Amino acid sequence: MRRWALLGALVLFSGCSFLRSSREPLRPTPLVVERRDCVLVLLPGLSDEPERFETHGFHEQVRQSPTPCDVVTVDTHFGYYRDAVLVERLAPSLLALRERYARTWLIGVSLGGYGAALVAEARPDLVDGVVLISPFLGLSGEVRPFVARLEAAGGLASYDGPFQPRGAPRRHFLEVEPLWQWLASPERMSDGPRVVLAWGRQDGFAWKHRVVADALSPHEVVSRDGGHTWDTFAALWTEVASAAPWGTRTVQ
Repeated sequence: MRRWALLGALVLFSGCSFLRSSREPLRPTPLVVERRDCVLVLLPGLSDEPERFETHGFHEQVRQSPTPCDVVTVDTHFGYYRDAVLVERLAPSLLALRERYARTWLIGVSLGGYGAALVAEARPDLVDGVVLISPFLGLSGEVRPFVARLEAAGGLASYDGPFQPRGAPRRHFLEVEPLWQWLASPERMSDGPRVVLAWGRQDGFAWKHRVVADALSPHEVVSRDGGHTWDTFAALWTEVASAAPWGTRTVQ
């Protein structure tokens, strides 16, 4: 019953985006700052229009960054998540960008942060790094028992399993333990896509963000006061963009 209630809430909250078909072609909207050697691919959150990135100053912050990049926003609506086809639909676009740019980073807010991590985990050959801004990291009721196990073991970095395996693709919202494992894995940290995690301290997801952040390098973690709002996302992005992790090795 709880999951049916969640489904209803998603329909209500996401509106038409929940009903949109995953067969729709992706709508990339390029903004060329100049011909750079890096590109940032922006993934919106649940029910967000891609244009919100520009209206909240994300593009301007990229222009002012110490390492400006070209920017592409992509309309990754909820249908791609619902049908578990986000990776396969986004991969061709990333492959085309790979042929043009030396570095490709995914920038995702909320549900888009979850999507950015999913894609980077599945296709590390196409992604150099991700910035996860207040990302969705699983349904609270499903994640709490997992977090209790992590805390008993001393945190995500100390936990050696077992991790819940993935099952049916459309259960990916319920089976996030492999994604958390990847985020904190020594293999990813040494030779995989870089991860920058940013969130507002009053965000309803903050308790999950802190658990993951404890397993990351302190230089790849950004937090500030604020909730799960675009004003907070924009303020976090200003801090991340000023450090330009796609052009340096650490976020200061």
